[in-house]
Formats: sequence, structure tokens, C-alpha cells
Amino acid sequence: MATDKTRTDELSQQGFKPEQIVLTIIILLLLIGAFFDRPISQTIMNQGSIFGTIFQNYGLIFPSIVIFMASQVFFYRIQKIETNIFGKFSVMFLALVACIYETWQAVKIALFYTVSSLNNIKNKAPIGAANNDGGGKVTLPTWYIPTLFILTIILVAIGCALCYQWLATKDEIEMKHLTYVALAGIVAVFASDTLVNSMKAFWGRMRPYEMNETWSNFTSWLQINGVNGHKSFPSGHSQEGWVALVLPLFVSPQRPTKRRNTFIFAVAFGSLMALSRVRVGAHFLSDVTMGSFISILVIYVLARLLNEKLMGEFLT
Repeated sequence: MATDKTRTDELSQQGFKPEQIVLTIIILLLLIGAFFDRPISQTIMNQGSIFGTIFQNYGLIFPSIVIFMASQVFFYRIQKIETNIFGKFSVMFLALVACIYETWQAVKIALFYTVSSLNNIKNKAPIGAANNDGGGKVTLPTWYIPTLFILTIILVAIGCALCYQWLATKDEIEMKHLTYVALAGIVAVFASDTLVNSMKAFWGRMRPYEMNETWSNFTSWLQINGVNGHKSFPSGHSQEGWVALVLPLFVSPQRPTKRRNTFIFAVAFGSLMALSRVRVGAHFLSDVTMGSFISILVIYVLARLLNEKLMGEFLT
């Protein structure tokens, strides 16, 4: 029986490269979106979707996880480098600040969406109506701030403990490799986020839930509307969901099975996030396709620069 690598080599020789397959899928989805965005959303959108609300509320965690892991890599890496004490403690301090801040941000977003959903239930509105573009103010309950502090402290402690188990026994060669991965992870987060947010403002596309009764204000993703406060294209949630694709790079290339499983998890999560955004009426098919593509492209380029494959060994 042929191994996975043998099958991959055979497919590559036949012209079926993973990059070509992904690009073909993206182009097909964008073409489908150009003609069928409106009927697709009209058919499947439901702001009362539990599935869509769960991913909307709690799916924006991977950029913070990637930066948390990257900061922990710097924290332990600097301890193995010969440098002055002030330099070491400065990097360690900044790394811990980054960990705390990113955890705080992730918890704050999740809690805010939770409060929004609870208010929707209280007001008998669809649970997934989140007013993403500032369509309404949410009154924060008294438990919000204490819960934010407590959850942040707990999650930082757990994260640091897990990273200690992961990094404490790494040798210098492994830590040097992880340092490059950590830098690439941070670049992936901020580069993809910057691209999406810039395009959002420039495109000015209305979201499905902003459509009027006749959908006469619908515009194709091919139409650039300029800055008008609407930010449907591309999807930020989808872009941030696909940031999970950085995680396989943190797994040693010498552990191909674990890296492949992490890759499969990242692809499944990113796909479900994209689907959830269409389901909850926050985005059109073309929005989530472009948001996904931006993260996939940025991470793929960075993986190539690191001379690695997301699913396994070093590139040859």
C-alpha cells in the first residue's frame, strides 16, 4: 500500500497540486458568489441560528492564541540566549504583557458577544443579531468587568502552564526554529487583518441582514462602493478563523502525523466559521470566500518562506 507521501507525489506528477486545487475552489466560489450570493443568503440565512451564533461569539480566538504562543516562544527563547540581564527581562516582561493583553482581548470580545446574545433573548430578537457595524449599543451588566478579569487571569495561567510543558524541554535548535515560526505567526495575524479591514472599508458592501424587504440595496462583490460605513466584504470572522492554519507550523516537522491532524482541525474550523457567517446572515458567500483566501494565502506564503509544508516535513 502506498504511503501518504507516495500518493501526494503521484498526484503532483499528475498535475494535481494542493495549491492549484485550493485556488480553483476559491475562484469557483467567487464566481458562484458573483451570480448567486443573493439567493444563497435568502435561502439559508437565519439570525436565530445557534450554530452561527456560537461561531460568531466564540470563534475569534485563534489570532490571540497564535500571538500568545509566539510570545511564550520569545519568553523561553531569550532565556537560552547569551545577553545582558536587562535585555532578557525586558523581552520576558513584554512577552508576558502580550500574553495578558491578547487573552484580555479574546475574552472581552467573547463576553461582549455573549451579552449581545443575552440581550437579544431578553428582547425576543434573533440571538445572532450582533450589530457588527455599530448598529446599536449594548448595555454591559455589572458582572461583565469582574468576569473579564477572572477569566483572563485563569486563562493566562492555564496558557502559560501548557506552554511551559510544551517549551521547557526544547533544545536550542528547536527553539531557534520556533522563533521563526513565532515571527511568521505574528506577521500572519496582522497582515491578514490589515488586508481585510482595508478592503472592508474600501468595498463598502452591505451585509445580508442589512438588506431591505425587496433586497434592492444588494450589491455584487464585484462592485466597489467606497467608504460608507458598511463592511461586509471580505469577512473578518472568516479571516480570523483561518488564522488557525498557523498552528501546524508550531508542531515539529519531525511529528508529521500530529502536524497533519492539526492541519485538518484548522481547515475544518476555518470552513465551519465561514459557513456560520453565511448562516447567521452576517456575510455573503463571496465575503467569506475572500476572507478565507486572504488568510490562507498569507499563511501559505509565510510557510514557503520558512521552507515548510503545513501538513508535514520540510520542503525539499
